[in-house]
Amino acid sequence: MIMCVRRNLLRWTFGAVLLSGCLITPIRGEMRDEVAGHPFPVRELGISRSLPAAVAWPPEVVSPVWGDLAREFGATWVHRGRRDGVAFLLYRCPGGGRASGLAKLIRGEALGNTVLSFASEATEEKRASVAAFVRAKLEAWQATLPSEEVENERPVVLRQLPAQALQPGTEYYAVGARGLAQAAWLRAGVLPTPPGSAFAWADYTDKSPFAHFLIAEYPTPQDATAALDAAQLLTSDRCLVARRGNFIVVADGIRDIIGARTAIERVKYDYVVRWLSTPPPHSSTSARTTQQDIRHIGQLLISIASFVVLAGVGMVTLGAAVGGVFFYWRRQRAGDGFIAADTMLRLNLTEERTLPAPRESSAKRLTD
Repeated sequence: MIMCVRRNLLRWTFGAVLLSGCLITPIRGEMRDEVAGHPFPVRELGISRSLPAAVAWPPEVVSPVWGDLAREFGATWVHRGRRDGVAFLLYRCPGGGRASGLAKLIRGEALGNTVLSFASEATEEKRASVAAFVRAKLEAWQATLPSEEVENERPVVLRQLPAQALQPGTEYYAVGARGLAQAAWLRAGVLPTPPGSAFAWADYTDKSPFAHFLIAEYPTPQDATAALDAAQLLTSDRCLVARRGNFIVVADGIRDIIGARTAIERVKYDYVVRWLSTPPPHSSTSARTTQQDIRHIGQLLISIASFVVLAGVGMVTLGAAVGGVFFYWRRQRAGDGFIAADTMLRLNLTEERTLPAPRESSAKRLTD
């Protein structure tokens, strides 16, 4: 009895393991890091473990702080590898701009849309050697990708930061609350961080009219209005807050109020319209004057009147032609007889048209 139970238990356990393996194997086969059908060079880089963003990243593989920050930047994969005794991580980001922002915050290196960071202590010489190896492999792989898949353009908010008297290496870019918290000079939790927002800030030397400058971009005017209301808590003699389109600009540590206002006014929020294909030869129209509008209305009225007149003449002509053909057909069909639809006929009572003699008539008269 006990042996039968044990055998059945072993069979059920084996069946469950086999079924779970069948279910898990296809899922693992489908999940892989690739771009436009080109798989990420895992084997060439010596990657030992690859984790997608859909699963939890173990703390022994990825630091929880850096992992949460990478997810905020939209990292889709993290790969762990080792070379020359140096462990490294590769975060795969949606674009080069986000990769640059993440690399700056976690003290890594942006290689296209991939961020390289080291997971173990190593000498600068070994780090440089591993970085050169990874860079060469990634450049070779990126050369096989379509040109539209390689995006290294700097974010708009970074390009809008004042360049004069900027401290080198102090430009930062963030897309959420965790990244924005790295701006130690900014009061935490003041600026809202809805989905689709972006932030850029930098530090400036003593020659600048301010010590810190931040630009926050919001996806909608409503978000920008709410952010401006919230940012009023920062306003003081040492801090200016202004709105430029969907940008919220903050100048902190003011040394020259006029210079700070001038720098804020130079921030431009421009809509960028890009054609999906080759733009037409005349893609812009000049402003019209009142005289041009009046002339266009007059031409429209003349066109309508001409159409009405031509339509009337055409209808009359067509009616006359159709009626004439109809009456002509009726007359030909009737021959020499009298028809009411034609004109009145005059009776010709000549001798040739007299009635025949009674005897020659085939009709019988009442007097006969």
